[in-house]
Amino acid sequence: MQDELNKKIEEIKAIQKQREQQQGLGKPIISAEFHGYRIVAVGSTIHWSRNWKTFFDFLGYYIKNVIGCDWGTAEIEKPFEERHPILQWYDLICKYQKKTTEHKGGIYSAPMIGAAGAYYSLSYNLYLLAHNAEIQNRLVERLKDKHDFNGAFYETYVAAVFIKAGFDLEFENEEDGSTSHCEFTATCRNTGKKYSVEAKSRRPGKDSAIVSNQLHGALKKDANFTRVVFIDVNVPDEADDSQSISWLKEALNSIRVKEDSMTINGSPAPPAYIYLSNHPYIYNLETTNFRRAVLAEGYKIPEFKMGAQFSSIRDALRAREKHADMEQLMNSIRTHYEIPTTFDGEIAEFAFGETMPRLKIGHKYLVPTDGGREVVGELTTATVAEKEKLIYCAHKLEDGRSIIGTYPMTDEELSAYKKHPDTFFGIYQPVGKETKDPMELFDFFYRTYSQTPKEKLLDFMKSHPDNEKLTQETQKELAIIYCERLVYSVMPEEEGKKEASGL
Repeated sequence: MQDELNKKIEEIKAIQKQREQQQGLGKPIISAEFHGYRIVAVGSTIHWSRNWKTFFDFLGYYIKNVIGCDWGTAEIEKPFEERHPILQWYDLICKYQKKTTEHKGGIYSAPMIGAAGAYYSLSYNLYLLAHNAEIQNRLVERLKDKHDFNGAFYETYVAAVFIKAGFDLEFENEEDGSTSHCEFTATCRNTGKKYSVEAKSRRPGKDSAIVSNQLHGALKKDANFTRVVFIDVNVPDEADDSQSISWLKEALNSIRVKEDSMTINGSPAPPAYIYLSNHPYIYNLETTNFRRAVLAEGYKIPEFKMGAQFSSIRDALRAREKHADMEQLMNSIRTHYEIPTTFDGEIAEFAFGETMPRLKIGHKYLVPTDGGREVVGELTTATVAEKEKLIYCAHKLEDGRSIIGTYPMTDEELSAYKKHPDTFFGIYQPVGKETKDPMELFDFFYRTYSQTPKEKLLDFMKSHPDNEKLTQETQKELAIIYCERLVYSVMPEEEGKKEASGL
């Protein structure tokens, strides 16, 4: 009984982890099926339909609900060139769906064109705002205004980024014109620290990637807390991930050259965390070859700059701890950049695909023996060989023997594994990866030894010359010291210097 309970607990943990990997750290999607209807709760509002098989189906409905069907109908009746961008995107999506959908009624996937990326991202951002904070009426009106749309769209993106990263949002009173203010205050739930957040998006069609004007405009705003500034560079970028980001150097230089000279009302400009983004949807509305990017930089915050170097792992750790909230934000941006496909966090390939039932550790399966006879065996371990497209499994038989076997993987299964390697087999088990960075290696060691008893750690380091001094340290400090020394034992100390990109 206890074994079965433990297995169930591990499965629940995996489901929770997988859902967080897809949906972020805000409120989870609240949804259920009832008598043929899909029901979705958004904040205190309930929505339902018989036609929502995927979360994208719901988002296609939701944006119309927020913006207004009557307004959308009026826009769609205009010539294409005169329509609002939202309705231009919608038109292009409908045409793309006709090209890529064989027949109605099924669930299909296709590469994301720029129009679809922009349209569904906006709907998802609005959903996250309504589900976790609020959608201000003024924001909706700004979205409908073609002249103000670009900036309003970017504000929804920035708000969504903070929600997915585990921050609570508090919006300023937009009707109060007595003072300038940032877009919103973000409070990190882990630390309780507050940040004043400002979003600036450049208009499209600029010849350069210089963003110093946007930075100045953001730093002019009154702020009650540490400043965080998001700037969308808004330039074309059709390169792949193997190529350098061409606009980055120019955008960074335009910020760095102003550190000593920029003033606000006659005083030196205040420090700020800067996040430079580029979402070139509008340059690729009908194509799929575009790259989205977000990079962090410290304006007058030296240890948060891209390329910042530290003399030791310990110094890098101190810097990372000092800027932990912004590290959390950047990690979330790296992880939660895709829109969920399912309502419950299930892997899409298993929820909608034609793959075989997934293998889950702790479950029992029929496995062949050497004699060709099938027997019942519990899956105890499993690992994936990506290049071979094989799953290597160990099954424990009822008589206590173990059988090692392999299963071929379909392309869909391999794709699912790459998205969720840690939960692919139904429980949460972090999968090791190649570590090229000393801090990544430190983190790998620390996950292993962070809970090791103090006596055991001292035993590991009994041959170290400072062993007697180490006895005075706490368990946490000993774990850090031991892991730091393990890194230096693997890498030459000069290579152990931390070279970080926004930490």
